[in-house]
Amino acid sequence: MNARATVTKAIDQIGNLLLSPPYGGFGYYYNHGPRTRRAVAFTFDDGPSKPCTEHLLDTLGELNVKATFFCVGLSVQWHPDVVQRAFAEGHVIGNHSMMHSRKAGLMLRGGEHIDAATAAITQVIGRRPRLYRPPWGWLTPWEGRRLQQRGYAVIGWDIYPDDWKVPEVPAEQLVAQVKPLVKPGSIILMHDSVSNQIRWEKTETARAVRMLVPWLRSEGYDIVTIPELLGLPAYA
Repeated sequence: MNARATVTKAIDQIGNLLLSPPYGGFGYYYNHGPRTRRAVAFTFDDGPSKPCTEHLLDTLGELNVKATFFCVGLSVQWHPDVVQRAFAEGHVIGNHSMMHSRKAGLMLRGGEHIDAATAAITQVIGRRPRLYRPPWGWLTPWEGRRLQQRGYAVIGWDIYPDDWKVPEVPAEQLVAQVKPLVKPGSIILMHDSVSNQIRWEKTETARAVRMLVPWLRSEGYDIVTIPELLGLPAYA
């Protein structure tokens, strides 16, 4: 590994520790729901794209599961029909920034990346999202204040399998990562696409969901949306 790659890896590790769930984020994150209720929430980041998000929506529909999708504004503009479909089928649409840029959230001044994505989503579904998840999970104190001033709830997670990797990790391995970590109130972070991709093939996340849902139900868990889990409004 060369020097530049070593420095980048070190920065990533420090940033993840200080700025991301489960420990970082300076107190702005909701990382899980009540530990007293056997309910969990599936959340999906980085989409929408085709055909991968459509395939996942097909799977969720067959399983009668409602999820929360944190959408990238640029991808919403590319695929408004997919966002409309997810919303019409009862899934919750949240904001995942306009361009999936960590840099935008690190800037001391700004907020356009938040507002532009909200405008894109609002134009498609007619509702202003109130749930936000930062790209890469990196949340600075000033970004947290920007979001708080705009009325957003910042949603983290307590389960994060490796379905973000390219090439894809097999569904069986993803399921093995998730099962030991499930607790009442868990928020599961998965990915319906890779960010800023107009078209993307992705199947293992949907396969993992197809395996996890029957198991969760057999363990007595309800599968709910983030607003249902946390008692928060989805939209303004």
